[in-house]
Amino acid sequence: MRCIYIKSKKLPRGLINACYINVEKSANTILYNLYVLMIYLVLTGGVEGTGPIWIFIVSPVTFSIRGLKRGTFDIVLFLIAVILAFYFADAFDIYNYEPNQYTYRVLFSFVIVAMLSAFYEYTREKYNDKIIALSQKNEVLATIDPLTNLPNRRYTMKKLEEFKLALSRDQTPFVIMLCDVDNFKKINDVYGHDIGDEALTHLANTLKQNIPDKALVSRWGGEEFLIAIPNAVKEKGVEVANKIHASLKNNSICELPESVNLTISIGVIQCQEARSIDLDIKHADELLYTAKE
Repeated sequence: MRCIYIKSKKLPRGLINACYINVEKSANTILYNLYVLMIYLVLTGGVEGTGPIWIFIVSPVTFSIRGLKRGTFDIVLFLIAVILAFYFADAFDIYNYEPNQYTYRVLFSFVIVAMLSAFYEYTREKYNDKIIALSQKNEVLATIDPLTNLPNRRYTMKKLEEFKLALSRDQTPFVIMLCDVDNFKKINDVYGHDIGDEALTHLANTLKQNIPDKALVSRWGGEEFLIAIPNAVKEKGVEVANKIHASLKNNSICELPESVNLTISIGVIQCQEARSIDLDIKHADELLYTAKE
């Protein structure tokens, strides 16, 4: 079987699944043909009774192809088939294994090899699970801001590209809101960086509570946050901005020694199909600093 290489950023899921299924079918076909050959060698004795020796390759091959659970099931069935092959070889005088203990020693040795192969496969799967879990954790860390638990700039840019694609393809509008904490340096200087971090966490929670369900809020960098609202026009962005301002006004930062309210400046734009994402963000940034002034 040949899998054709397609030059793209990401292969279609259906193609990947089809390739995987075809490879799995081919591997299983080879494995079960191997079972048939091994049973035949046991039944006929092979060359001068050496046929049963070849069954020791079955365990590692089975576990490498079928995994631990399915491999164990297959090995048990194969072992039963081998025992029957030894029995029929003797009962029907197909091949006479001498001495009589030879059969038992081969079966016992096969069981030992199968158990060792199963243990190796068990440790390999556990190790792979740890690698996958670590990879998933690193992937999360690569897209999530550790302080606010909001998506970071890297993740947000991917989502903005998706929104821009929907705008170009389906004319689905979306709004970008760029937010910046006013006088944040003063908060750090007066109250310390720990309180500054608490202020950013407080703001992140406020933003999450006051945006539409399908909207995205992320930490854009430092004290800047970016909100993207899909399927919305600029008026909706202004409405959300007013809601955020009101919520910040009514909720002070509890960690400060005195009641202090955060204020933020927000630049709101409706993204245009003719503009790139970078230009959209630049335009929102210009409106943000106009608001600060």
